[in-house]
Amino acid sequence: MTAAYRAEGVTYRAPSGAALVDDVTLEAPAGHLLALLGPNGAGKSTLLSLMSGDLRASAGEVTLSGRGVREWPAAELARRRAVLTQANQMAFAFRVRDVVEMGRHPWRGLATEEADVHAVETAIDETDIRHLLERAFPSLSGGEKARVSLARVLAQETPVMLLDEPTAALDLRHQEEVMRMAREKARRGGAVVIVVHDLTLAAAYADSIAIMSRARLAAHGAPRDVLTPALVRDVYGIDVHIVDGPDGSPLVVPVRA
Repeated sequence: MTAAYRAEGVTYRAPSGAALVDDVTLEAPAGHLLALLGPNGAGKSTLLSLMSGDLRASAGEVTLSGRGVREWPAAELARRRAVLTQANQMAFAFRVRDVVEMGRHPWRGLATEEADVHAVETAIDETDIRHLLERAFPSLSGGEKARVSLARVLAQETPVMLLDEPTAALDLRHQEEVMRMAREKARRGGAVVIVVHDLTLAAAYADSIAIMSRARLAAHGAPRDVLTPALVRDVYGIDVHIVDGPDGSPLVVPVRA
């Protein structure tokens, strides 16, 4: 598989000098769903920001299709990768439909009106937000905002998606739908990197899992190879059972008294 993204020895230091990402090498190939896991403060979101080009690495290099990610012109980069951040906020009370349509901005003057409409309508249906279209974005619940923001990213129609905790505020049904959507995007040849906290959810859908711990890459590989009781104990500080679910994917169950 061709690597859509590659981080090679990437380090990012805060102004204080502390390393938030420390010497990480990782690939996100086309046709692949990569789940990025780790405890709070492990460096997952910072690594995603380095991959998106929003942050400049202190050392090492991030490339997209073999070219330094920060060397891409902004508009062209926006047509190649879409980014969903944790903060689902808007400065103004835009309608939900307006927010989704913002995803088409990188294609202004390049796509037909029919293509724009199709992308927006498809994203609306994929995220189950049609009943929200006339609502003001600030009036939505946290989960509704997350789904609208994801619809904007889907409407962007890029070959690469970088998603930071898209399931965090969602109910069980919509968590599963988001992960199925990400899995389908990868199946169709896209590259998807998704930050999630639910280890079982990641194991069910991801082709590979990368686990961050203390700013470094603790493990990377197939879910069944990476998710072991010893590694989870070392990274998360909790004992777990790893059992097979009915569908054959690993279930991570905390050891409870």
